[in-house]
Amino acid sequence: MITVQALFISAETYSSEPVLRAGISKVDLTPRESLYMGGYDESCRMDPSNGSFGKIYVRSLVFEDCKDRLAFIEIDVVSLPPDDYLPLRKLVSSETGIPVEHIMLGCVHNHAAPVPDKSNSASEWYKAFNGKVVQAVKEAVADLEPVKTGGGTGKSGIAMNRRKRMEDTLSYLTFDGNNSSQSYGKHKTDHPVKIREMEGVCRLGVNPSGPIDDEVGVIRIDKLSGQPKAVFINYACHGTSLGGRNNTISPEWNGHMLEYIEKNIPGVTGIFAQGAAGDINPRFVGGLDGCEDNLQNTAKLGYEIGEEVVSVFHRIRTREPLTPEIQLVQRDIVCPLKYGEVIKNFRNTTTSVPVSAIRLDRFTWVTFPGELFHEIGEKIKSCTHAPYPFLVGYCNGSLGYLPTQQAHSEGGYEPWSSRFDPVTEKIFTREVEKMLTELK
Repeated sequence: MITVQALFISAETYSSEPVLRAGISKVDLTPRESLYMGGYDESCRMDPSNGSFGKIYVRSLVFEDCKDRLAFIEIDVVSLPPDDYLPLRKLVSSETGIPVEHIMLGCVHNHAAPVPDKSNSASEWYKAFNGKVVQAVKEAVADLEPVKTGGGTGKSGIAMNRRKRMEDTLSYLTFDGNNSSQSYGKHKTDHPVKIREMEGVCRLGVNPSGPIDDEVGVIRIDKLSGQPKAVFINYACHGTSLGGRNNTISPEWNGHMLEYIEKNIPGVTGIFAQGAAGDINPRFVGGLDGCEDNLQNTAKLGYEIGEEVVSVFHRIRTREPLTPEIQLVQRDIVCPLKYGEVIKNFRNTTTSVPVSAIRLDRFTWVTFPGELFHEIGEKIKSCTHAPYPFLVGYCNGSLGYLPTQQAHSEGGYEPWSSRFDPVTEKIFTREVEKMLTELK
């Protein structure tokens, strides 16, 4: 079912002028207590956090045309429990009046942050979590004012393809040093065994010759006076420069990127939306390929891409949008489950994937509720035929990995853990293309 939203709300609530308004906010989410962290197997990260290095936030960017509002929410955590996305969007809707379909609730996929699930349910941080998300959106709505916008793109090499092609080896290293290590965590042993790997097998690790999507998408938002107000950034790279041996809460590279941007562009508040990062890691990952966790190096990684964003930002020339109208198409795309899932329950052969396609002037966003491989993300961005396309992953759900059909044939962690049949890539992209034709 396709839903094209057209809402009619009292003139007292929305501006009757054909003008684009925007508001942005960030609310501190940094805990003051020791919490369990997300993103890695508990066999490696067994203990709760031991402090913080930097702050984590929930951020919200709200747009308003003469009749609708659209809210982007990005939280500095790895993900929410799958069943929590829709209830939290409904809560935000009930508190702000923004329709559920117009609320894009995402997580930046930070593996060095607390996890908002039952493991932390007794904590004050968990009890305040939903309220802070609502607060962020309310503050963004209160910040609404007429704006000028402009777009730009840059390039960054902080990311690297993570589907490592193995050589024929015999060593003590396991397939994933952040999962089942013989030297750390629950499986640590004084009597390690040598493990055989064969040439061509795909494992998690560095693949310097492998492809990535190195595009940094940027939206600059200015007040009508020309004073910088906000910046939206989209880039595809896991928040995993810190591995499972790290127990210090960190904003990861993306949080440090925003820290750098806000320091170097006075008056600006930033928001980052994770891209199609299913097969992309930072250049280094603690616990993999001999790398050790280093909080300072993670910060430097963020400053590196932050410098590129600042450069792009200053090159952008903003203007009042020619078509300040929010267009949105929402569809639940039915996709097939792979054989390993179907055999568990033969009555359940498909799953629904909630996707939103949004157009606002020269900008187009497509969301995905999980970890999309970057080739699929690039294909979708190309299909938008927009000057400034953005693929927003980890948004409005948590359905795991959607690899390419080629990756399924190669094997490795992501295809193994994926719920989707290999043919899903073609079905999904075809249906998204249909959605995009609904946008004017």
